[in-house]
Amino acid sequence: MKRSLLALPFLLLLALGTALGGGDGRSDRFRQMEDLLPTPGPYRTASGAPGHEYWQQRVDYSIEARLDEAERSIDASETITYHNNSPDRLAYLWVQIDPNIFSPESHAVTTSLAPDLGNPTFSSLQRVVDRTAFDGSAEITSVRTLDGEEIPHTVVGTMMRVDLPEPLEAGSRTTFSIDWNYRINDHDRVGGRTGYEYFEKDDNAIFEIAQWFPRMAAYTDVTGWQHKQFLGRGEFTLEFGDYHVELTVPSDHIVAATGELQNPADVLTQTQRDRLEDAADDTQVFIVTPEEALANQDSLTEGTKTWIFDAKNVRDFSWASSRKFIWDARRHRIEGGREVLAMSYYPIEGEPLWSKYSTSTICHTLDVYSKFTFPYPYPVAISVNGPVGGMEYPMICFNGPRPEEDGTYSARTKYGLISVIIHEVGHNWFPMVVNSDERQWTWMDEGLNSFVQYLAEQEWEEDYPSRSGEPRKIVGYMASADQMPIMTNSESILQFGRNAYAKPATAL
Repeated sequence: MKRSLLALPFLLLLALGTALGGGDGRSDRFRQMEDLLPTPGPYRTASGAPGHEYWQQRVDYSIEARLDEAERSIDASETITYHNNSPDRLAYLWVQIDPNIFSPESHAVTTSLAPDLGNPTFSSLQRVVDRTAFDGSAEITSVRTLDGEEIPHTVVGTMMRVDLPEPLEAGSRTTFSIDWNYRINDHDRVGGRTGYEYFEKDDNAIFEIAQWFPRMAAYTDVTGWQHKQFLGRGEFTLEFGDYHVELTVPSDHIVAATGELQNPADVLTQTQRDRLEDAADDTQVFIVTPEEALANQDSLTEGTKTWIFDAKNVRDFSWASSRKFIWDARRHRIEGGREVLAMSYYPIEGEPLWSKYSTSTICHTLDVYSKFTFPYPYPVAISVNGPVGGMEYPMICFNGPRPEEDGTYSARTKYGLISVIIHEVGHNWFPMVVNSDERQWTWMDEGLNSFVQYLAEQEWEEDYPSRSGEPRKIVGYMASADQMPIMTNSESILQFGRNAYAKPATAL
């Protein structure tokens, strides 16, 4: 999938980052930008567009994973096919092992700051204790060739180097397997971009599983291997590929995932399959009703089911699983005629807010983003309510807001839900298709996305209370001592939200 680059807005943002910033190396506020932009060549032109010899690596995955609900763990195996489209001969490969951020010895833990001890809360202190005590790092049990021979490998924090038996020549590919397992983090106590949420009153959990499998680090002409450690803020740099994923979960769980379900007859009832067929022509229907979800969460069915998903030309894969899920769906046609299945998954604790706004917000986002950028390229778009407050992956996102226990909700909660769904669904464009290096530059995905988010919010209704996008809302930050260039590494930004989200959105 080719990268779509918006050259003039990029240059505008670079100029603003240079001219308006302060701090080290910024005494000349009008200096030229040659030190910030790469030299044009056959791979990339001066405009930033792909050159005539542009190349991009590709990775295909086949994954089998089992969720152990009682042990809160994942046990899995994958086969990776790595396509070396570069002109380089590669003697080794780098793989991201993101669960290792949950090791007590991870760089994320050892470099983190203590909470404000001037007015500490119990939860903030408890999280420090839990974060240093919990070990959710991945145990790599095997790295092998297709012939079963062990491949030498070295784990370095959240990265793993795989030393190939033979160098991988330009234009060729290699296939190897990795087996691994890890404990899933309790999101309420440990935090993170993935995890489970436990509901004590009915003894159930929602699992939102992300950054969960060994995935290839990106290799580009700009940086070579992008193998900076995952510290939690700088997100991901990934390659496109096809995924075939088989997820074995308790038999009464409902699963949402990147891609299209391949075996509905094996995991859905006839009634559920009929309801999916009825989700047509912008008619929202329940696939699992609130009443059915309540009955499901109060009973325990033994055994397991395996849900199979395929996803084409995506850069990542994520999923969610729970017996608590209500599930609604709506088929929606976007600009250009493509039909997208918009779906939402949420517990009864999300009602009545979620059935009213989640899926309709997905459809609105698909329309506005497709109009202002390029048509949504994938067959499904999903919003899931669980422990993660807001996080994005191809075709699926996790969003947090819920009403009060009595079902009432404030305007702040309503607009908070709409905005976070717009934002996280919008990430399907930036960076899921426009495949920027989030480990290096946050603004290239968050800033561009926040700009189109603002447009989508304003098209939702007149006087929508957008948090960013209007110049008056960023004046204080632009005059502050914390003001930094937009071209600042993700781990080095002060006032992260204002610099990487609000400033680019306002500039655009």
